Amino acid sequence: MELLYDWLRILLRWGHVIAAIMWIGDSLLFMWIDSHLSKDPQSRTDVAGMTWLIHGGGYYQLEKRWLVPGHLPPKLRWFWLEATSTWISGFLLLILIYYANAGAFMVGGASRLTSAQAIAVGLGMLLGGWLLYDGLWRSALARRPLLALAISSAVLVGAIYAALHLLSARAAAMHVGAMLATIMAANVWVHILPPQWRMVQAAREGREIDYALGAHAKVRSTHNTYLTFPVIFLMLTPHFPAIYSGPLDWVVLSLFVGLGAGIRHVMLVGVRAAGWVTAATAAAAAVLLYLTAQPGSTPRAAAVPALAQAPPFVKVRTILVSRCAVCHSETPSMIGVTSAPNDVKMDTPQQIKALAPLIKTVAVDRSTMPPDNKTHITPEERALLGRWVDAGAPLK
Repeated sequence: MELLYDWLRILLRWGHVIAAIMWIGDSLLFMWIDSHLSKDPQSRTDVAGMTWLIHGGGYYQLEKRWLVPGHLPPKLRWFWLEATSTWISGFLLLILIYYANAGAFMVGGASRLTSAQAIAVGLGMLLGGWLLYDGLWRSALARRPLLALAISSAVLVGAIYAALHLLSARAAAMHVGAMLATIMAANVWVHILPPQWRMVQAAREGREIDYALGAHAKVRSTHNTYLTFPVIFLMLTPHFPAIYSGPLDWVVLSLFVGLGAGIRHVMLVGVRAAGWVTAATAAAAAVLLYLTAQPGSTPRAAAVPALAQAPPFVKVRTILVSRCAVCHSETPSMIGVTSAPNDVKMDTPQQIKALAPLIKTVAVDRSTMPPDNKTHITPEERALLGRWVDAGAPLK
């Protein structure tokens, strides 16, 4: 059964990543083409612009044509499966990894919620994020995009702050990313495909075409591309505790969102054309580097004397058994944990000694383990582990 569970996670992850690559690649390519169209040399009224791409020893001549009543190409390629499969596979992963093990992976932060409450918060973020975003950009504020952007950004920062205080840090980052991905997918289903379908139907039936529908779809497509890199950063964040383990974790995650959006703008517009966005992106990167790399950015245990005498191994093992091996064992006792995370096990003295450098990094220097200090390890216990490692990790 455990092997089946592992393969299900593996296949879902592969499918999710592959679908996301296709969705992101298609979206960014279309945006790049739209921003690099040249005027049609023949000045045809149904041609919005042209561009030329070299590949495979030849070049492609691309034309963007307006839909014309009564005239359609023999076949149109619709891009909907990529977004749909990305969201569905991602939601299934949330269920399989986080919701099925909510007690171990979702409960944390400043508020001690129950597993059911934490799941409700996670699902509420997905639905509530879309309703707030869509409501804002359907309102009259949409006619003032800079103001709408400022309000959207403030709401997003608030969501990041709230998530980090309600859920475990890892679950918070993952759910903020899932919230943005839900907004992207819903944009495709609600605001991008349906208007274009109505335009195609009008062209097929020879009726007058409302080109404002296409402009509306383009706005939401543009929003999606700005959210792409922030979502990628947020989905990778749980693998790097230094990002979310500091006292300013909400600032760091917010800066990552801004950095991702800025990178998208610079990539598609160009460094010089991006102007102040380029400078703001570089500044965000510099601040992120400072917050995540400078010594005071992560909570640390009490200072460990460099040449301290090694504490007895029996005390070290007692701490590890009660604080770490409840998950990192061949037979985990933590509710909701069915196998040792990342296959890290502390069942034997030899396994513990081999893990000494890792224990020093994550349990003493960065204090990112146990996650959200679920087993309530004390600063004194962290310091004792540090002294043991600094003394050579003796097994006596």
